[in-house]
Amino acid sequence: MYKKKMNRRTFLKVSTVAGSGLLVGCSFSSPKILSTSDQEENDLGLWVRIGSDDTVTLILPASEMGQHAQTGQAMILGEELEVDWSKIKVQHPPFNEELYGNPGADPLGRQVTGGSASISFYWTKLRQIGAGAREILIDAGASKLGVNRNECYAKSGRIFHQNSSESLSYGKLASYASTLSPPSDPILKSGKDYRILGKSVPKIHTQNKINGSIKYGTDVRIPGMLYASVKQSPVFGSRVKSYNKNAALGISGVKHVLDIPNGMAVVAENTWQAMKGIESLEIQFEERKNFDLNNKTIKSKLDEALNDQGKAEISSKSKLEVEYNLPYLHHAAMEPMNCTAHVTETMCKLWVPTQAQSVCMEAAKEVTSFSEENIEIITMMMGGSFGRKQTKDYVIQAASISMRIGKPVQVVWSREEDTRQGIYRPVSSSRFQIGIGNDGMPTEWKSQIAQPNLAAEFVPPMGWLNFDLMAIPGAVHDYPMIPKHFYDVEGVDVSHQPVELNVPIGPWRSPPNSINVFYTESVMDELANLAQIDPLEYRLRFMKDKPRHVTILNQLASQSGWGEKLPKGHGKGIAINEWFPLEENKTIVAQVAEVAIDQRGKLKIIKVDCVVDCGFAVNPDSVKAQMEGSIIMGMSAALFEKITIKEGRVEQSNFDDYRIARMRDTPEINITILDSKSDPTGTGEPATSPIVPAITNAIFAATGKRIRNLPIGKQKLV
Repeated sequence: MYKKKMNRRTFLKVSTVAGSGLLVGCSFSSPKILSTSDQEENDLGLWVRIGSDDTVTLILPASEMGQHAQTGQAMILGEELEVDWSKIKVQHPPFNEELYGNPGADPLGRQVTGGSASISFYWTKLRQIGAGAREILIDAGASKLGVNRNECYAKSGRIFHQNSSESLSYGKLASYASTLSPPSDPILKSGKDYRILGKSVPKIHTQNKINGSIKYGTDVRIPGMLYASVKQSPVFGSRVKSYNKNAALGISGVKHVLDIPNGMAVVAENTWQAMKGIESLEIQFEERKNFDLNNKTIKSKLDEALNDQGKAEISSKSKLEVEYNLPYLHHAAMEPMNCTAHVTETMCKLWVPTQAQSVCMEAAKEVTSFSEENIEIITMMMGGSFGRKQTKDYVIQAASISMRIGKPVQVVWSREEDTRQGIYRPVSSSRFQIGIGNDGMPTEWKSQIAQPNLAAEFVPPMGWLNFDLMAIPGAVHDYPMIPKHFYDVEGVDVSHQPVELNVPIGPWRSPPNSINVFYTESVMDELANLAQIDPLEYRLRFMKDKPRHVTILNQLASQSGWGEKLPKGHGKGIAINEWFPLEENKTIVAQVAEVAIDQRGKLKIIKVDCVVDCGFAVNPDSVKAQMEGSIIMGMSAALFEKITIKEGRVEQSNFDDYRIARMRDTPEINITILDSKSDPTGTGEPATSPIVPAITNAIFAATGKRIRNLPIGKQKLV
């Protein structure tokens, strides 16, 4: 877990809500205790706001994209605050990097949600602020009741006097509590006293999702708002050559035709009119240097990069020499890119579904040249993201269009635009040359990987140095100063080479594990087969000092019936992954997939067993949901998903040709969450990666067919 020193005697801040309520907030960098009645709300972080009407509002620093981060954060804070769960309301925070920057998700400490760090990074901080607010309210209650503080306790949003029937609600105490000094060292509850933490309580957004009252980005409505549809060059790096402006303006309701970076926008009175307008523009794009980019040239460049690293000389008589390949992947979130902007001469206001408020602020400043004080970012709920909504392309479009037309505007991408204008998971190739001793164990482990430089998308100097830090985690490696893989292997020599292909890339759920776990777990299975050792037993031989990993694998073996005789055409495969290499923030997930392949070669995934150690499970049902969702997403990538390039453009356009898993593809899924007293770790991403090699290893067990190129698609299995 990311650790940042917190001076617990100075981090709490207290103030009033318009003289009638209580604000308790905090910041790691708070210079002093604040206990005044005239603080601005944005100065306090607003972790807890208690009104005189007993409402409790939690301002929580995590974008909500369906991962239930806000439910978990509300549980942590509400547990320590001792508040009635039904009284809690949750809001996204305003932009404030000092208060909401998350170094656990972003190396620069920006206001970003990602890296499965929404719970782990804020675990201690949220407990401290909840406990601090509780202690202040107990002080206030004791004073108002005229009793000794030690005779009072908090429960369900009230302060009770244990020696009488007297009590006061938080709302009645809020105004007076705001005048008190915060505690220097709030007392945190013991785990044995938890009422809601560790329980599968209902998600805070479920009811509003069911009744349709929840607001997503495309639900924003502002008086006088117009709607924009965009079309950008399908050829990467190309520009607009010509278009038929009059044809678009002839469509009823169309108000403006505007150029945007890399394309055009049509603004109209409603979305349908805007879409019809963009279709009628007949845009022609220039053919530029990327026009000759296709699947064949991409594979050639990857092969060239592997060969540049040089094949190794393996001295062992027995050896494994294999190459694996992975395609570009699209995020395929159900909600396409969208943003609503209102820019005037003095201010910019954005309603945006985003994982990265700091990036949105950069975009707004870039377009308007305003200072942060004149820019407001309202974070909307998201219908999925998986890393895609960390960019500023769609935000720049909305802000620039609104500024030019002088009215609020909502930009919504079509599904085709969303598919063809992504930031794709990098295409990748890896070669393994491994020498094997008489005992079946590796004596030499040589591997090379070639792929676009993903790390440079986060830290540009990585591009200048021609070094891709993201090519290493999840792989057995020998790089110094980077935590080693959990497999203890001898004779390791690993290299990588970034490949520039001019196709936009970015994080795709669990980068870079979604690439390297497939490689590593497939190769371990191949080695086990050559050594004629059970794949589970073979893995355990590399984990003599990894008790958490061993415990998970043993539990998984028991749960999945590993080693039991299977019907003809059935096979089981196993894989394991750890998310984040730092020990204190490590989640470990292992999975067994059972598949069946009929005589025609048709594949069916029968069952997936999954065991996860994620530290303390704040809400076990949320952890289970994350595991299930990750498994289905990884399974979808293994079976179907692939972005291909032809004439410098993405060939796929919608779900008809970018196939994702459907209900009929979903297997039985069994999840076990190991009990742990350790702090929570991340759960949003680690299960996506191991399901892929678990499936391909199961195919080998069933048929003897080794899958080294994804997706499985129509590859012949029998």
